[in-house]
Amino acid sequence: MKQRIKHWGPIAVCFAGLAGTSVFLLKEDVWTFFTWWVLVLLMGMLAMPVTGRLFAHFDDRGWIFSKVLAIGVGGFAVWFLVSIKLMPFTRLRCIFVCLILAVLCILLFRSQEKAGIECFPWEHVRLVCWEELLFLAIFLLWTYLAGFHPQAYGTEKFMDYGFMEAMMRSEVLPAKDIWYSQGHINYYYGGQYFAVFLTKLSGTMVEQTYNLMRTFVAALAFAMPFSLVYQLMKDRDTGENRHGWAPAVSGLVGGTAVSIAGNMHYVIYGQIIPLYQKLTGAETIDGYWFPDATRYIGYNPDVPDKTIHEFPCYSFVLGDLHAHVVNIMFVLLMLGVLYAWMYRMRTETPLEPGKKFWQK
Repeated sequence: MKQRIKHWGPIAVCFAGLAGTSVFLLKEDVWTFFTWWVLVLLMGMLAMPVTGRLFAHFDDRGWIFSKVLAIGVGGFAVWFLVSIKLMPFTRLRCIFVCLILAVLCILLFRSQEKAGIECFPWEHVRLVCWEELLFLAIFLLWTYLAGFHPQAYGTEKFMDYGFMEAMMRSEVLPAKDIWYSQGHINYYYGGQYFAVFLTKLSGTMVEQTYNLMRTFVAALAFAMPFSLVYQLMKDRDTGENRHGWAPAVSGLVGGTAVSIAGNMHYVIYGQIIPLYQKLTGAETIDGYWFPDATRYIGYNPDVPDKTIHEFPCYSFVLGDLHAHVVNIMFVLLMLGVLYAWMYRMRTETPLEPGKKFWQK
């Protein structure tokens, strides 16, 4: 009994603490927050028979990646069937398609069980719990921060919100143009679509889930790199440090770098250069606008060839739901799958002379 408390007590306390903190910080919005978390948790669990095979050598068997795999496959299946006009884009149809996919995953799980194939990380279930706890904590953090400026006003917010509302009331895809021009949306809408897909599945409203989608992707942009970098270090780590803190610390650094870190624009142009100008008596310009951090190329110095280079944290703060932002979680999924595949190719069978590992 004491051993169980030692192993599971901290996890239970952390989950309880996060639940209480969520209620305190989010007030009446906490139910929508928990609805999304539970929905994606169940979707990820049901997809584990597939994810567990793709990430067979991962300690967590791709637990965090399973959430994105379920959303990607389920969302694409619904979009494809609606786009070819085989079914309307309604909540019941979204649920129906996901239930069919869930049944297929359950059948796959039973067949794997009979064959003696393990797809769930029972030996590392505590790692799975800590990863889920980490994902929930970052999800809550970003959601709380988004609550300070939740209005769909400025930059791309109004357009994103309009696209989502248009798809919520539409039974066809692409939906009618938000300006009621009788034409369809003629702009890429994949990011907003997946937000609406989860909104319809969860039975929630766009005015809440608009912000939840941006914070949800931000949380995945932390948890998925954590899982990947953790496994990279475990695969590399040998000897006395095999069970040390290096994988966990490296995973936290990786998650922070993707989800929270930015570039050095503010440090240089918002702090160092103004300080240098004050010390030398030069004229200084007060104020720093955070989108300036995406204006390096062509702006410093000023040349005709300009470009805008966004980074994840900037887009999360901005509130952008365009496909290049939501696609972050799918890109991370593909990186995880590629690493798992390359590891398997390099370790399962020896390389033949003159061949590369991808030529097996």
